[in-house]
Amino acid sequence: MVIEIIQREIPTRGIGYLILRDCPEDRLDDGLKKGMERLKRAGAKTVWATSLPEGEPLHDGPTGIWRLTHVHDIVRMERSLPAEKPEVKLNLRSPKKGQEEGLYLSLVNRAFADVPNAATQRPTDMRKQNHRYSLVYRADKIVGAFEVDLTEKIPELVTLAVEPDLWRQGLGRSVLRAALDSMGKASACSLLVSSANTAALALYESEGFAQTGIISNWFEVV
Repeated sequence: MVIEIIQREIPTRGIGYLILRDCPEDRLDDGLKKGMERLKRAGAKTVWATSLPEGEPLHDGPTGIWRLTHVHDIVRMERSLPAEKPEVKLNLRSPKKGQEEGLYLSLVNRAFADVPNAATQRPTDMRKQNHRYSLVYRADKIVGAFEVDLTEKIPELVTLAVEPDLWRQGLGRSVLRAALDSMGKASACSLLVSSANTAALALYESEGFAQTGIISNWFEVV
């Protein structure tokens, strides 16, 4: 059994994450105890846990001295990309270091503030090899942002965000199409989305993405 402790979101969101890898049922209590102790000492107000590979032994209900409540799942989705892309009436710009990167980070963090398992983005997160970051403009106004991972043959849409002040105006669909159009000759696109992010899930499904699997199940531990 391997216990992975993630403390990164404790200062900003108060959440600590616990990943139990290859955890047998009879060692679950011990794994939860060690993880909870470390995260609580680090100041976590809330602890979410998952067990990988996906599935057992975590489940809703009491587990020893702990109670687990299912929070959400991380779902993988994929769709093919047509050779002819729909017309996109938005403009894209790679954020320059400094002010534009700050605008990108601010937009993404505000858009994902209430999304389960969303990581607070920092300047160092914009230095990943083979990742492309874009600000999306309508005329001269920033309306959204996205990140694409080009490491694999099938690009992954890592982040898609719309300026919160402009939600519920149909911009999510336009920004998504702009992101897909930016992938050039790629034959398909994949992404991960929280099952609790119902608006994003509905958007992706309406744009032809289909679920291809559940990556992880997450539970709150108390």
